[in-house]
Amino acid sequence: MRAVVAFRSGGQDYAVAAERVHRVLGATGLVPLPDPRPGVAGLLRHGGDTVTVLSPFGAERGQVLMLDHGGTVVGLLVDEVTGIDRVEDPAVGPAPAGQRSPLVAGVLNRDREGEDGSHGMLLLLDLDVLIEGLHR
Repeated sequence: MRAVVAFRSGGQDYAVAAERVHRVLGATGLVPLPDPRPGVAGLLRHGGDTVTVLSPFGAERGQVLMLDHGGTVVGLLVDEVTGIDRVEDPAVGPAPAGQRSPLVAGVLNRDREGEDGSHGMLLLLDLDVLIEGLHR
């Protein structure tokens, strides 16, 4: 059994491992960089530190998931957090074929359609792949 934080961004439903999410913040105070890499929304002050905030799915405002990446905190800008789900490991299907990078680590098919109209499918993100893209 694993817990995931589900969110919506760019009209699609995604999830990340709950143990990697430290907190969820509003995106107020986000400072854009003058010449960012694709997928970088800007910087956010958090707890006395400056955190790089990623936006690979086109979100421009909403909420920021504060993620742990080996002791470093990175933000992920999303349109909205939709909840926390507990899923059995067999419920997570394999990574889909056809990706340029292995960003989607698996597909989670929910047994139900979400109350918010979600389609019952979550794309489970590989946060290491997402964050390592910053350093290429």
